[in-house]
Amino acid sequence: MTLGQRLKKLRSEKGLTQKDLADQLHVSFQTVSKWENDENEPDISTLKELAKLYGCSVDSLLGDEEEFIEEAVATPVEQVTQTIIVHENGMHVCESCNKDIPAEELAIENVCVRSGGRGRSAEYRQAFYHKSCLKEIQKQREVAARRARLEHASKIKKLLFGWGIAAGVIALGAALALFLIYGKGIIHPALAVLYSVLIGYSMFAMLYCIISGSYIGDVFVWCASLSIKFPGLIFSWDIEGFIWVIAMKILFAIIGFIVGIMALLFAIVLSATLSGVSFPFVLIHNIRTEYENSF
Repeated sequence: MTLGQRLKKLRSEKGLTQKDLADQLHVSFQTVSKWENDENEPDISTLKELAKLYGCSVDSLLGDEEEFIEEAVATPVEQVTQTIIVHENGMHVCESCNKDIPAEELAIENVCVRSGGRGRSAEYRQAFYHKSCLKEIQKQREVAARRARLEHASKIKKLLFGWGIAAGVIALGAALALFLIYGKGIIHPALAVLYSVLIGYSMFAMLYCIISGSYIGDVFVWCASLSIKFPGLIFSWDIEGFIWVIAMKILFAIIGFIVGIMALLFAIVLSATLSGVSFPFVLIHNIRTEYENSF
């Protein structure tokens, strides 16, 4: 019996059409047809998949096992029987240790071979393991996922504290300079230092909370985007009318710029104030979730 004839016989025994088999192996049904007509042969990886699907060995698909049994007629019955039983029972091979899996130790896992997207559904295949091997693999996955989370947390932590501390130091220095230069004689130096520290802390907390993805970012964007709508202009089609329109456009632009600056300052002041209070809670949340919800 040729390889193609064996493949066709096993497929028929499984009740599969050529298209069903092609879909499971992610090939075209024409390819399956060529295999069964002995016009082409599957590669070794495909033979392994076929052997798993049909519950036999690669040797039996290739015909080597049949030749071995014929040569072993004169050997003790137990030896030949043991070889046949292993494959008649459809024993699977563990993908971790590459050993046969008894039925009581078989563990099956669905593995994604193609993720869904652009209207396509995800495709999965069955992977066979010893129960102990699968548990060990799952432990390794958990360790890898834990390590990835810690690396992500470390990266985000450096980003948050790096930018936050930089902003806080700049704000503290600028505020202290302004208080000491322009507030000299008006504000006590100790109060100037205290106010500068509070401003620096608020700026640090604001940047930390915004980058963390907390509600402070939404507050800042909403306040900074505040603007005013100017009315439409009606003018006459003459020199004086054009000059008047241009002058009003310039005036509106100046007013809009001033309003934008005021909205930005208001956003900074409000966000910094809220951040000074919210920072401890945001920090505790980030530590508990290992910065999972941060950018």
